[in-house]
Amino acid sequence: MKKVAVVTGASRGIGKSIAIKLAEEGYEVVINYNQSESDAKDTLKKVNKYTKGIIIKADVSNGEEVKKMAEKISEKYDCIDVLVNNAGAILRPGNWDKISEENFNKTLDINVKGVHNCINYLKPLLNKEKVTHIVNIASTVGENGAAGVLAYGAAKAAVINMTKSLAKEFAPNITVNAVSPGNIATDMTTSAGEELISWVCENTPMGRLGDPEEVAELVAFLASDKANFITGQIININGGYALGN
Repeated sequence: MKKVAVVTGASRGIGKSIAIKLAEEGYEVVINYNQSESDAKDTLKKVNKYTKGIIIKADVSNGEEVKKMAEKISEKYDCIDVLVNNAGAILRPGNWDKISEENFNKTLDINVKGVHNCINYLKPLLNKEKVTHIVNIASTVGENGAAGVLAYGAAKAAVINMTKSLAKEFAPNITVNAVSPGNIATDMTTSAGEELISWVCENTPMGRLGDPEEVAELVAFLASDKANFITGQIININGGYALGN
């Protein structure tokens, strides 16, 4: 039977790797993006090597745009099987005393309200004849905190709480889990600068940044029938960084 996954923020980074991995696993993939259509088309090209996909532009922080995205998806597919809430952003400078009120609010809108909007409008599309899966992308800083990214850390902490709360509400037909990446080799991480990246690697037991593909492998597992008895969990993938010194 046809399997369908929706991945938000899938034009690059972790979201792109997730979309491609799910295509490898046989899912047709809805590739959501907000900024770069060319990047989204590149994701689509790679997805199409394995299955089929479509791209839909929508700002997840805007409920009306997400509602329209849900309508477009329902025109194409009878139902979906997996929703991956990956879209997120760090707005720099993110220090508590430097971030503007506008950027603080925007950070929460993208990372928190974006997850709520997608669940609100896409949950009704989830296949009601089987166990389906929602996977939220959280962050190590949402659990442990980190200097310089106050709003982002607070937002990801909210995503973690939402994951646990919705796991209780949506059971037993829908699992809700979160993957909590540490420092992954994406533009979001490398934009912090070489000095910080070097320090991070030195303080990570595995001695390196993670690969987006490694995160995608974990998401694919949580999106599979093998994970039907796993819900409400926050699963870290950080090379041991969160263990501290």
